Amino acid sequence: MIFYHDSQRLVRTTITIAGIFIGACVLPASNADAVEVLASAIAAPKNTAASGSNAGPHRYGVAIIELPLAVPLVGKKTAPLSVSSASGRIHYPVVEDIEIPITPASERPVPQPGNGRLLGRLGKLIRELTDEDQPQTQIVARRITFLFTGDAPMTVDLSDEGGEIGTYELVPKLDATLHATGMNQWWVAYIERAKSLIDGGDYPPWVETYLVAMLSGRTGNGLPDWFIESEEKSDPLLETLKYLGGAEEITRHIFRRTAAGLNDQNAPGPSSDPQASVAMPAPPRWQQSPLPEIDDAVVTEPIASRVPPECFYIRFGSFTNYLWFLDLADEYGGDIGRMVTLRGTVNESTERFQNQIATKINQLSRMLGATVVQDQAVIGRDLFTNDGSSMGVILKASNAFLLRSSLNNDRSTRAAEDDKLTLKKVDVDGHQVSLLSKPDNSIRSFLAEDDGYFLITNSKTLVRRFYEVGKSKQSLAATDSFRLSRSLVPVERDDTIFAYFSPQMLQGLVSPEYMIELRRRSAAESDVSLVHLARLAAASEGIGGEPSQLGVEELIEEGFLPLSFGKRPDGSGVVTLGERVIDTMRGARGSFLPIADVEIDQVTEQEARWYSSIAGEYSERFPQMDPIIVAVRRDEVPGAPALERITVHAEIAPLTPEKYGRWAKQLGPPTKVAIRSAPDDIVTLQAHVASDQLGPPTHLFVGIKDNFPPEPEDFDGLLNIYRSLRGLPGYLGAWPQPGALDRLPLGLGRGRPVGPGMSRLIGGLYRYTGGGFSVLSFQDEVLTSTLPFLEATEVAEAATVRGRVGSLYGSQLEGWVNNQLYQRAARSSVAGAEFLNLLTRQLEVLPEDAFSRVRQVLDADLQCSLGGEYQFNPNRRSWESTAWDGPRPAEFPPQDYVSPLLHWFRGGEFTMIQYADRLVADGQMTVARKPVTNN
Repeated sequence: MIFYHDSQRLVRTTITIAGIFIGACVLPASNADAVEVLASAIAAPKNTAASGSNAGPHRYGVAIIELPLAVPLVGKKTAPLSVSSASGRIHYPVVEDIEIPITPASERPVPQPGNGRLLGRLGKLIRELTDEDQPQTQIVARRITFLFTGDAPMTVDLSDEGGEIGTYELVPKLDATLHATGMNQWWVAYIERAKSLIDGGDYPPWVETYLVAMLSGRTGNGLPDWFIESEEKSDPLLETLKYLGGAEEITRHIFRRTAAGLNDQNAPGPSSDPQASVAMPAPPRWQQSPLPEIDDAVVTEPIASRVPPECFYIRFGSFTNYLWFLDLADEYGGDIGRMVTLRGTVNESTERFQNQIATKINQLSRMLGATVVQDQAVIGRDLFTNDGSSMGVILKASNAFLLRSSLNNDRSTRAAEDDKLTLKKVDVDGHQVSLLSKPDNSIRSFLAEDDGYFLITNSKTLVRRFYEVGKSKQSLAATDSFRLSRSLVPVERDDTIFAYFSPQMLQGLVSPEYMIELRRRSAAESDVSLVHLARLAAASEGIGGEPSQLGVEELIEEGFLPLSFGKRPDGSGVVTLGERVIDTMRGARGSFLPIADVEIDQVTEQEARWYSSIAGEYSERFPQMDPIIVAVRRDEVPGAPALERITVHAEIAPLTPEKYGRWAKQLGPPTKVAIRSAPDDIVTLQAHVASDQLGPPTHLFVGIKDNFPPEPEDFDGLLNIYRSLRGLPGYLGAWPQPGALDRLPLGLGRGRPVGPGMSRLIGGLYRYTGGGFSVLSFQDEVLTSTLPFLEATEVAEAATVRGRVGSLYGSQLEGWVNNQLYQRAARSSVAGAEFLNLLTRQLEVLPEDAFSRVRQVLDADLQCSLGGEYQFNPNRRSWESTAWDGPRPAEFPPQDYVSPLLHWFRGGEFTMIQYADRLVADGQMTVARKPVTNN
């Protein structure tokens, strides 16, 4: 036995080893406090497959160490536990807490009276009855299980955040039966831990997924059900949106199948040839949406006449507007999404696109841009900036000579400074075009000029269409749908940003060429990550030396990649160039060949079946693509130079409401009636609805006071939802009174009168009726303070839905919102540290190499969501953040913590109108801007 003290509890240690050779004991090597260590050692049969063969399980020993706790832990978290060995033979450890149920006081023997024992028991009984949130289990021991290689004795170090626990020598021993039992116990714990990390992470779970798939093959353990479950029969329309939006659910599914060696040949359905051998399936049977008559006098901007109709179009109108957008993005690391919260990873997609087309805004362009650029727009076939978009920038020159000279000088300078860059002229349909490029496509910049317009793009297809449109005049500006958009949102509005997503562009995203290549490039991205991970795993086991020394074939032979790895229907694959891994057709991950430039002649039978089901659904249920219009305008706030007012106007026009399901049919016609709310309502929402349950069109409205609402976790469970709603400082009302409550049986909707117009319903809900209003709240004081202000008033602008959120700055709600965002960020921060621990403990990555390995695996940088920096603590042998309070984040936000949202949001409001043929939304918010630094 071992006994050691960790300042709070005495721990007894029992060590059981499952190894591959015979031994008898585990001896203390350097632990002065160790009294005696008793252990047995167990090993796998010697006829298991030899290491280096991909035909069967590899030979690992397995060790299980249990640390019983002298004092059980109740309602507390355990400290991280780690195991290491200078021999480098320990692999894939997993730590578990051993929990047992707490015996309720009501089920324990009744103590004898005296010394307060009986009263103490009575107190425990009362707490048991009244405290439903008390812990139900207690931690009685810790268990660490790991695999090891080799047959010689080895020294093992155990430690936690308090420091070293002990150093012991393990001597393996042979026992096939116990080895199988120990291996199964390790596998169950390992996949359970991997699942918890996947569910709790704020980053792509490639490491956990790879380790489960790889170790399943190398140890002979089956994949868990949650890993290999077939893709659910989801709505094809929803699945398409997931692909187009880059939903992690889709990429995760493809990554799992690739890591486990499940290619299209293993896919559900009839067996088929995994090679591309059938013709491209047909696209959906698109229908033209009916358009209203468009005035011939509608004005469109000249730059739109050079945009292909199948492209999206984001016009900045002036170079100054473009710089404003870039500055806004730069304030949040190139990612507008960081204005709300920091994610666990950062991709810098805006900067990535600028780097690929070699057009980085610098001091010179800031000074000269406005003098040489008259108009500017971003165009493209897609917005997949994380992995290689099909995009470009069109410039209308006010001084073509200066603009041409500036662009060509920048390109020549870059080519001269980098010997991997090539600058040459290429022919595109008879036009000589400048191409600045690298072999891996990390820089792929075409510069085309025609009639005073310049196009800088990463897509050869866009260059070709740029010239074709200039010759044929069949441009975006000539389409009826774009002219309709400009009749609804005129050029004279002088918007800061005008964005238009044409029906042709949206249809192109759902084309077979786009959808099938999206699917293939997800597999290609998986392949690149898997090679990096396989190299790390091989190096951690001492195979191949440095991670950059093993190629794909060696990794497959050693069992670190599946046998089916790299077998793609289009014949492409990955090649290794030192530490770099490149796709043979698409180039470097993050700057893949634009989908618009990918040529697909044939597909597999499985790909054809998959896409045909999508095309069929669109043909039947969504045969028209409605164009989308978004206009953004920025204005200064008088008397507040640090504030800006941003107005957003969005339309879907023409609109076919039938495609959008029942929700579109529930909204009533636009109305100029608005419900005035109380001054202390910080959040309000009202909608004009036409529901069969409510009767004639009715105004429903909700208000929440500036107060402390319940915590989100309090809404877990039906009883908790009821309790939380009772504590919510808000109300729900209708005008004119719908009468639905009055129609309930037994008079349940009328309740018991408690005052003029006021009644109390069953469950403690208060209801006020009067003046055509029916208002509900769990708090009578909320109704009392609100009723004097409620009024149905007529306003100038009609709307179907109206909403308002007051400024959180200085409000009572500010602290609550800050705490909620802090809790989410804290969980994400811990998940990031766990990810780094995963690299250092499971793949034995050195701390100084961790961040470069993260970039290789994720194609993104890891960031602490609390704004700190991750650092490795050698004493605790774990990763922490400088934003934490010790080994973990503080339970509540520090006094100086302000979430990103609260830095800039100063209130906003919105309206939405659904007409018979279009949907219109308008929003306005006040934002606080950071000072601009012209770097």
